[in-house]
Amino acid sequence: ICVRLVLPVEENEIWIALQKAEMESLDDCEISDVDCDVEEAQEFLCSLEISRINIFELNVFAGLLSALPEDELMLYREKLKDKQPKSLEEAIYEI
Repeated sequence: ICVRLVLPVEENEIWIALQKAEMESLDDCEISDVDCDVEEAQEFLCSLEISRINIFELNVFAGLLSALPEDELMLYREKLKDKQPKSLEEAIYEI
C-alpha cells in the first residue's frame, strides 16, 4: 500500500498514515520517493539511499528546512552546494 505525505507534518499524522497502510512497524515502512522545492536539498536527498531513510528524521529535516528564514536558507543552500552531508542526521545538525 502506498501512502503519500507532504512533510513536515505532526508526528501523529505519520503514525495515522502508517496505520491506514496497515503497517505493523516502522520496519515495514519504505520511502520510495522524495521531492523538495529546495534544489540543493533535493540533490542531497537523492544522494541518499532513500529506502533506508527514517520517516521521522525526514520529517524533522523538512520542518527545519521550512522554518528557516530566507537569508539563513540561502546560506544553507550554499553550504549544501559546497559539501553535502554524509547522512540525514548530519544534515539536520548542520541546519
